[in-house]
Amino acid sequence: MAGLKSARARGRKGGRPKKSKKLDTVIALYQIRQYSLKQIQEHTSISSTSLYREIDKRNLERH
Repeated sequence: MAGLKSARARGRKGGRPKKSKKLDTVIALYQIRQYSLKQIQEHTSISSTSLYREIDKRNLERH
């Protein structure tokens, strides 16, 4: 734990980076309702679980 505290004190963060830019694109494609979920997944390589998790996080309506 001392190593984590030391890293945080230096401004470092651990963990896997978020896919925020890609998720913004996926949400935009989902909201325009022009593409199916399967087409969005094939185009962006984002899983349906990640898509629905982000939809719930942003309080958007599922369809």
